[in-house]
Amino acid sequence: MADEVTLFDTAEEAWFWFMASYDARQDGARIRANEGLYKRPCEPSDILKVCERLRRHRRLDMNHFRVLRHYGQRMIAPDPTRVKEVLSSRLWDEAMGILTEVLIAKGIVYSMPSAQIIDFQSRAEVARSW
Repeated sequence: MADEVTLFDTAEEAWFWFMASYDARQDGARIRANEGLYKRPCEPSDILKVCERLRRHRRLDMNHFRVLRHYGQRMIAPDPTRVKEVLSSRLWDEAMGILTEVLIAKGIVYSMPSAQIIDFQSRAEVARSW
């Protein structure tokens, strides 16, 4: 079981991992698929390639990527209840919906019935309450 690859539960989790990996690479780390404590099904560059393809095909635009980058660096999704984050939250949700579809098809994100999906933000809030 130690050789099993751990798929991401959500596109948000994959995005935050990508952002953390990107920052670590800027500091000189080497991150590869199937290495480390949790063996991941891809490398950070695979997520980047997916994003580049989505932009080229105009499924996501630069406004989506600005929001993804801004909140990805902070490791938190925009809060739709805050007036200043309503538009960002809408763009984030659109981007995550599209990323989820593509990352499931690529075998990077675990596919489960939508009724069972717990988003990354809710899971973090539950963990903090313990």
